[in-house]
Amino acid sequence: MWPSRLQALRRTSLAAALGAILAGCAGPAPPPSPLPQGISPQAAQAAVVPGRSTKTDVLAALGKATVLTFDSGSELWVYRKPGEGRDPRTESEFVVLFTPNGVVKKTRVKPAYPPRE
Repeated sequence: MWPSRLQALRRTSLAAALGAILAGCAGPAPPPSPLPQGISPQAAQAAVVPGRSTKTDVLAALGKATVLTFDSGSELWVYRKPGEGRDPRTESEFVVLFTPNGVVKKTRVKPAYPPRE
């Protein structure tokens, strides 16, 4: 009878430890990196050319981004333009998708939400 209780205790302890480790990894995503001062998302999009611009080009033009890496090797870089007066409805984003070999595949601008009436 003791071996089965000991095994159950070990399994429970292992499950609790694994849960604690996974909980430490999970959490909110970091906020997107801000665009350099004076650059709008639309201007950033005009500066990045799909099929030609590379990670090095985008890094030189816009600075560090918040990076999401996919299992396929593709990366998504996210920049944000803070809202006026910290109003989240006036925030906008510029997103760049890179192929696994580091060339821009596509870009997207998410405009600010229109103010509610």
